[in-house]
Amino acid sequence: MYLHTLRYALLSAITLVVTADEVSDALSATPTATIASGIIIGTTTSVSGPTGSVAVNKFLGIPFAAAPTGDARFSPPQAPAPWTTIETKDFGNSCVQVFAPLALRPFTEAVFNNPPPKAESEDCLYINVFAPKKAWNASSPPYPVMYWMYGGAWKFGFAGLPWYDGSHFAGLEDVIIVSVNYRTNVFGLPQAPTITNLTERNLAMLDQRFGLQWVQDNIHHFGGDKDRVTIFGQSAGAFATDALITSYEPGQPRPFRAGIMESGTYAYLPIGNCNNSDFTAWNALTTTLNCTGDDTAKFNCIKNDRSAAQLKNAQENNTAISFGMACDNITFVSDPRTRLETNRTATIPVILGSNTLDGSFYSIIFGQDVDAFFATYFANNATIKAAALAAYPQGSEGRTDNQTQLAQIYTDYFFHCPAVWYGEASTKFKPTYRYLFNAVFNNTRAMTTQWPVQYQGAWHTSEIPIVFSTYNESTAEASEITLSNTMRMAWAGFAKDPSKAPVSGWPVVGGGGEGGADVMSFGTDGKGAFGPVVDKDKCQVWEDLGFRTQHL
Repeated sequence: MYLHTLRYALLSAITLVVTADEVSDALSATPTATIASGIIIGTTTSVSGPTGSVAVNKFLGIPFAAAPTGDARFSPPQAPAPWTTIETKDFGNSCVQVFAPLALRPFTEAVFNNPPPKAESEDCLYINVFAPKKAWNASSPPYPVMYWMYGGAWKFGFAGLPWYDGSHFAGLEDVIIVSVNYRTNVFGLPQAPTITNLTERNLAMLDQRFGLQWVQDNIHHFGGDKDRVTIFGQSAGAFATDALITSYEPGQPRPFRAGIMESGTYAYLPIGNCNNSDFTAWNALTTTLNCTGDDTAKFNCIKNDRSAAQLKNAQENNTAISFGMACDNITFVSDPRTRLETNRTATIPVILGSNTLDGSFYSIIFGQDVDAFFATYFANNATIKAAALAAYPQGSEGRTDNQTQLAQIYTDYFFHCPAVWYGEASTKFKPTYRYLFNAVFNNTRAMTTQWPVQYQGAWHTSEIPIVFSTYNESTAEASEITLSNTMRMAWAGFAKDPSKAPVSGWPVVGGGGEGGADVMSFGTDGKGAFGPVVDKDKCQVWEDLGFRTQHL
């Protein structure tokens, strides 16, 4: 019943006409908005523009759903109770985060939990809005909306990270940024045998969809256009973007019209078979927390008798406790590849791409240990190991030792080649633009003492402060500022009109003409230069090993 109601709401929301009165408080010193749940009081910030300071309205920590606490643990999101007036000047709690494996915890927290949220809590379903603070004319088109979903391997994440601040987009590009918290790990993906409705095991996806419904219902109060929503995200957030795209049929009404995927897809991701009867992680959790009895008793024990801290600690200290999605074919389909290749997905324009060394972050824990790397990711498959090591020999293309070699292998296997294949399939049916991010700046490096700079490169997530223009301005290089302006304008331009190239000279995949330069490289010189390039590199190696056609 819940899914039917949600889907009906998503597909049949009545078009709301924006009037000047609905956004008239945007110019107040203390901006307010009257949304479906009540009045919210925001705050104002400013960003530096080409002609001076530009004001932006921020509404932070808006409850978009009721707190899934107490008896609502492991339950789909529900509408929040109405209020009269609340302040939305600060980010709300993050959802409960799991930083595992522990060997990577210092790095993941330095990047994805810095500074930490005011609290981690099950009471975390908050949404944030960054909107232009400008006189708005009701006769003008409302602002396009960009809906951001964070990364975090479906284990952690927080929409309030400084890197995700949407002020530059709102102030300089006249778009509205909406960022959403969603539950992860066991709180968002409780693959328990007693949850027989498969969709209700995918609470993370339901949270994301509930946030999109909130946009449909409320964004006009901020001057936004619910019919011009671009969904975008990075890593797990990009995966979530693709999960949404692949779950809608062509022509089916949907709450978005374009998508951007940064370093992540679903359709070609090399992950295991979808098994809705695999309760390994859940059983390990119940065993670790001494929950006994039949399945119902164990579920009630985890739901009612164990604290959030106990669930968090159990997951962080036991590598067997790692939760994935259920293939319900509503929020998460079992055949994304087939759907993409046969034009059975949302027919919307997309941007997708990867960083030239996405894999460097994931090679940290292995260091020089080649055997451990192949044991972890390829189950010591001798054929794969031999082919990969032969295709990526040391002594060329920046591969100076085992760690740099493994970083490039993982980059292509998990990020780059899935993006290549996705682009080739998608471009047959809809405008598809692919990019490579190759820029390296001193102020976007991370933990250089523990992670020497020669092993970083254009690492996973390092494009985010460039896209959002949230790099450290006091230490920024001129080329960094230039590239950030270019990428921010490209992303915003795509949101404004996805029927056009995001930036001049960027062809669709397969449209590069003679020479085939159809991929936009941001940072062709490792800094601020950009332009189309030819790019496929070693993906034939991975295709020959079966990774392009392996099915979930």
